Amino acid sequence: MNAHDDREHELQTLLRQEADRVEVPGDFAPVAIAGRRRQQRTRAVIGATVAVAAIAVAVPALWSGRGAAPVPAVPSTTTSVPSPTGTVPTPKPTSPPPTGGAPVGVVATRSNTYAVDDTIRVGDTVVRLEKGTVVESFAVLSNGGFVLMSRLSTPDAQTELEILSPAGKTVRAVRGGGSYVVSPDGTRVLVKSGTSNAVAVYAPDGSVVAQRQDRREPGAVVGDVAYLNGDESQGSLEWNLATGATRRLPAHIVAVSADRTRAAQSWTVPTDTFEDFCWAVVDLTQPGFPKKIERCGQKGNPSMFQPTAFSSRGTYLVGSHYVDGGFWFSAGVVRVSDGAVVVGGGDASRLVSGWSWHLEADESTFVISRNTSTPVSPATQNTLQRCSLSMQCEQTQPPLAVKDPNGFTEPRYVVPR
Repeated sequence: MNAHDDREHELQTLLRQEADRVEVPGDFAPVAIAGRRRQQRTRAVIGATVAVAAIAVAVPALWSGRGAAPVPAVPSTTTSVPSPTGTVPTPKPTSPPPTGGAPVGVVATRSNTYAVDDTIRVGDTVVRLEKGTVVESFAVLSNGGFVLMSRLSTPDAQTELEILSPAGKTVRAVRGGGSYVVSPDGTRVLVKSGTSNAVAVYAPDGSVVAQRQDRREPGAVVGDVAYLNGDESQGSLEWNLATGATRRLPAHIVAVSADRTRAAQSWTVPTDTFEDFCWAVVDLTQPGFPKKIERCGQKGNPSMFQPTAFSSRGTYLVGSHYVDGGFWFSAGVVRVSDGAVVVGGGDASRLVSGWSWHLEADESTFVISRNTSTPVSPATQNTLQRCSLSMQCEQTQPPLAVKDPNGFTEPRYVVPR
């Protein structure tokens, strides 16, 4: 079967699932995590398979994200990533372990970093998290540290949200988890507590930049301006972190361009049978915030799109086209100028299924934790790939087996936001 046949099969699977109404709308990690939490309330979660990959060169000891003792360096005697057939044990060090501290060598960026099982990989450096950690989502900060949303692979484990140093040590833990967005330059983290209406913006070192009480959710943060996503009754809110000044914006703001001139909206409109899923781009520089483009698509229409971020130069909106009952997704890229679908939608030649992903700063390639199962549903195999917008893909890390023990599938690889 060639790549075109694979994508045709993915599209057929998508349409069958839509016809059975097992799909739900949304973005990659947030909706999958919400679905998992709903299932946790009714049944225990079986622990995910944990496989710690050994690295081809020695790496320094790094602290666990939850404050565990430092882990010895991995000797240079094994290959890079375990095969899908089983786990590869970490060999014992042949020399006394180092005392821990900041990693040496390359600094973490979105392009050179990914998570696999209970580790974060930065080039050849392994940041070890607490054993059994399941990374739900993460982002890389300007200092080489991380924002980490994770849980342990134990029944009824609760999600934790932490800011980590470059060495993986917790510098800020958010009580009750929550939701977050990160500024394009990685200097600000906008967080909403999962147990209150507390909203805060943090610097990469975990210090508080600003905070307020607000029922709205994190929408975007660009420089020292945060955007909170509200419904029609509240509207969204622009919040200047330096002065405290606020400005009411249209409802449903989910992304803002790096120059703060445009915002993306995402919302649903009830109908007699389904909901219409809509998105728009509004001009933040003009009175009344006029819409420059607006699109809607009914559930069951694979061209529906839900944005989550602007690309680095504002040429594209990135997001997802659907979320299926097994929690694998169709990556989405649309052109801001005319709304044209570049990746995803109903054209099999533009379809790529997977979990977390991001568009690179060059606006021409994306990295995806991809579903490479045959057939694609149920998902059984996960591969890290780099693809061009013309859908030429190359494997950057080998396939790993994934399991679906409780009616949903979680990936082994996680790509930073």
